[in-house]
Amino acid sequence: MEKRAMTIAFYIASPTWGGGEQNIFDLASAITRQGKVKTIFFFPQGSRQTMVDRFAQIGMCPTFPYARKLFRFSPFAAWQLARLLQKYEVDILHINSRFSYFQAAMAKRICRRSIQLVAGQHLVRRATDNLLWRWAYRQIDTLICVSRLVRETYIPTDLETVFPRITVIHNSVNLSQDKQNTPDYSTARLIYHGRICAEKGVCELVKALEQVQDLPWQLDIAGTVAPEYRTRWEKALENSPIRDRIHLLGFRNDIRSLLSSYSIGVLPSIVPEACSLTLLENMAYGLATVSSDNGSEPEFINNGDNGLLVRAGDMEALATALRSLISDPSLRQRLGKQARQDFQDKHNYDLFIAQMNTIYGL
Repeated sequence: MEKRAMTIAFYIASPTWGGGEQNIFDLASAITRQGKVKTIFFFPQGSRQTMVDRFAQIGMCPTFPYARKLFRFSPFAAWQLARLLQKYEVDILHINSRFSYFQAAMAKRICRRSIQLVAGQHLVRRATDNLLWRWAYRQIDTLICVSRLVRETYIPTDLETVFPRITVIHNSVNLSQDKQNTPDYSTARLIYHGRICAEKGVCELVKALEQVQDLPWQLDIAGTVAPEYRTRWEKALENSPIRDRIHLLGFRNDIRSLLSSYSIGVLPSIVPEACSLTLLENMAYGLATVSSDNGSEPEFINNGDNGLLVRAGDMEALATALRSLISDPSLRQRLGKQARQDFQDKHNYDLFIAQMNTIYGL
């Protein structure tokens, strides 16, 4: 009798596309292509249809209407989630939001199936510690921290023994279907791609570039502006003397196909990055990247070897780093080529998938 394929369900916490959704999409695509599993995606009500349609190319996409924070402690929501787990004969439930920890933990206990619960921690923050949270942590079979920084920050010493298993697995980006050209290092074309919000330091980037307007460069910005940031962002552009050298691309789901057109990547985040896909994409495509140093970036960037690190929020330091790259094509080339080599050697997607296969027992 042929053995039934394992079923892995991914709990999608956000109704809109972001780095976490890209990470899940790439992971689910890769493990599905291996032919060992079926994948299912539980989507919150009100999710963008374009995102649902994209995931539907890989697996089924039922709606879970109780995904909002309002229901995170709800036994009723957990029971509904358990019904979905039973209906689709789920073997592994993979969650990536702490707001779903209780729902998933309770659903695991309610469900009449044996469920392996895998949780990803993608935020640089300290875990809540009380009896209720400790109960939920004990139900998580494997906690994946996406960087050493996340592990050290999230789990204090007295919580280490509460989780059955803790591991660090860096994110990666899947390049298997992407055409990778060598960037043209002779021109200073800069790219920022990601959310446009206060935490990402995009206004600070504009101010830093105003200090190097005597040099030839062009900046493209790809991403969606956060509603609460729009007024500040539009005012910063309107009043900037370099406005005509900044091109807004909007949200692009094909950003990887564009990256080889640039030679410099910029990641000026103010808040610590847990494990930036933007940084990994820049490295994979051979861009010389200037990045803040207050997150997990030092786990990937060796300052002066495969990129440049600057103090977060320091516009003077950012301007100095940008000036050095914009004025020196050989430096752009050296850093970019080393970044690509380091990605291939240490952070490639095959290594990431091998680690995830071990977690899933594939």
